[in-house]
Amino acid sequence: MKTEELIEVLTQDNKKVSPLKSPQYRFLIWALISLFTVFLVLLFSIILRGQYYIPRFWQSNLVLVAVFLSCGIVLFKRNIPGQESRYDYLFHNLILVIWLCFLVLSVSFSDMGLFSSISEELKNHGSSCVEFILLITFFPMILLNFYLKKGFIEPSIFYRLSVFVLPFTLAQIGISFFCPNETSTHILTWHNLALLPIYSFISFYSFKLIQSKD
Repeated sequence: MKTEELIEVLTQDNKKVSPLKSPQYRFLIWALISLFTVFLVLLFSIILRGQYYIPRFWQSNLVLVAVFLSCGIVLFKRNIPGQESRYDYLFHNLILVIWLCFLVLSVSFSDMGLFSSISEELKNHGSSCVEFILLITFFPMILLNFYLKKGFIEPSIFYRLSVFVLPFTLAQIGISFFCPNETSTHILTWHNLALLPIYSFISFYSFKLIQSKD
C-alpha cells in the first residue's frame, strides 16, 4: 500500500475540528448569557414576590466584578493549549482571599466575636439566600462546563479553583440584588459558609464531568 493510500485510509474517519474562538469572545458570550439568566431569576422574584434590593455598598460588588472578569478571562484563555502563564491565577485568587479575610475580620472584631456571631446568625432565617444562589448559578455552571469541555482541561488545583470561583463570584453579585441584609456576619454565614459544602460538591463534581470527554 502506497503512503498516500495509507494516509487516506487512516484519515477517512477523522472529523474536522473547528478552532476555538478567542478566549475573550468565548468568555463574553458565556458572561452575557449567564448575566441574562441571573436577570431573569431576579425578574421572576420581583414579579412573584415583589422582592428586590439595590445594594448600598458598591465597593464589595466592584471587587467581585474585578474577580469575575479576571477569573473568566484566565479560565477561558487557559482552556486553549499554549496560553499558559505562571501568574495567571494570582490576581483573582488574591483579591478573593482578601475579600473573604475582610469579612472574617469584620465579624471577628464585632462585640460577639467570630464564632458567637456565626452561631447567632445561623438561628436566623437565611436559607432562602442559599436557595437563591444555587438557583441563579445552576444554568451558568452547566453552560460553563459545556464551554470548557470544548478546550483543554487543565489538571492543576488552581484550574479547579477557578472553575469554582467564576460562578461563585457571579452568585455573590446576584444575591446582592436579592438580599437586603448587608452585614458582614450575614454575608459570611449565609452567602459563603453555609453554601460552601453544597456548592463545592456541585462545582467539583461538574469539573469531573468535563474531564470525562473522549
